[in-house]
Amino acid sequence: MDQLERLFCSGDIKFFYTMPRFHNPLGSSYTFKQQEALLHLAHKYDVYIVEDDYLADFDLNTKRDPLYSRDLHDRVIYLKSFSKIMFPGLRIGLAVLPDALVDPFQQYRTTFDIDSSMISQAALELYLKSGMFERYRAQVSETYTTRGRILQQSMNTHLHMYPYSTEIGMHSHVVLPKGVNMNMLIHQLEQQHIQIDRIDRNYIDDFYRERILKLNVSNVNTDQIEKGISVIADALRDRSNYY
Repeated sequence: MDQLERLFCSGDIKFFYTMPRFHNPLGSSYTFKQQEALLHLAHKYDVYIVEDDYLADFDLNTKRDPLYSRDLHDRVIYLKSFSKIMFPGLRIGLAVLPDALVDPFQQYRTTFDIDSSMISQAALELYLKSGMFERYRAQVSETYTTRGRILQQSMNTHLHMYPYSTEIGMHSHVVLPKGVNMNMLIHQLEQQHIQIDRIDRNYIDDFYRERILKLNVSNVNTDQIEKGISVIADALRDRSNYY
């Protein structure tokens, strides 16, 4: 938070985009204390927080509310998508805006997008009012939560010697030792049919890159998750993957 405050106090930051819950790709979430600190900084330095809560429907912690719910000074722009919980083709989301931004938002939106699909909106309304959305949400949430639990248990068993995210979700990460040769490690895992998305594309140019191994099990069969984590653990024990 100290580094973030230094950026905010520069006066050049007007919007701060963040995923407080189930960050992609790290899988981590803000603590209550971190949420409060972020809201305080936003109010203090007149910065809008753009809260992307795209995985809210998968959160098992019913007491963890979004930043928006604690915003007392109209500093949070709340975003939510229906694509993850339903299907990617449904390009509908929602935005809850501070009063001061409603008119400018409408003007800019008209410039780039005259109107959203009325058919898609009508279909979503029917889905919500009929109760089908809630039933489907529960079903999909159970599926992904099961995968998340298996991932977490597998990491506890095979990767407990490395720092990693303790959240139960589709995304997670492992912080690797400095001596790991990421190119060699990823190449070896790919040969064993484990696809690893490089962390580089999640950083802006010329920014320090941590040695993080991203994990995602959203499309992995439950019976393959522990096997995959075990293979990753074996690869990390292989000294040929180190400088």
